[in-house]
Amino acid sequence: MQFFPNNKLKKTELIKKKTIVNKIFRNGKKIENNLLKVAYLETATATYNYTAKNYFKVKIAFFVSKHTLRKSYQRNRIKRLMRRSYQLNKKIIPFKIKTRYYIIFMYFKKTLHNFYELKKCFEHIIQKIFFK
Repeated sequence: MQFFPNNKLKKTELIKKKTIVNKIFRNGKKIENNLLKVAYLETATATYNYTAKNYFKVKIAFFVSKHTLRKSYQRNRIKRLMRRSYQLNKKIIPFKIKTRYYIIFMYFKKTLHNFYELKKCFEHIIQKIFFK
């Protein structure tokens, strides 16, 4: 089984369209952890010829609600920590998967947590999604 060769997070890996986000929330599966809620959607990959640069089979988004953390610097810090913990745990994801995954990570605690707890949550969730 091959895994992702590098752990950089590129802009082409991020979910940018609101229609896709709505589709994930409507039709996707949901997992909850002690720090994160995750909504994800598995779709069949198309048979188009994609270049290796801009085609990823896992697309992600990170959400932190204004209702949970009122201060913007706290929300931004949590999003930075979430991105970094995803980058470090990206090597767990199998590279040659048959389906495309759209994943939304949502932080729902009202207090800030440290990086190590967040990283453990990401490991647990990635294991749950890809190695059922």
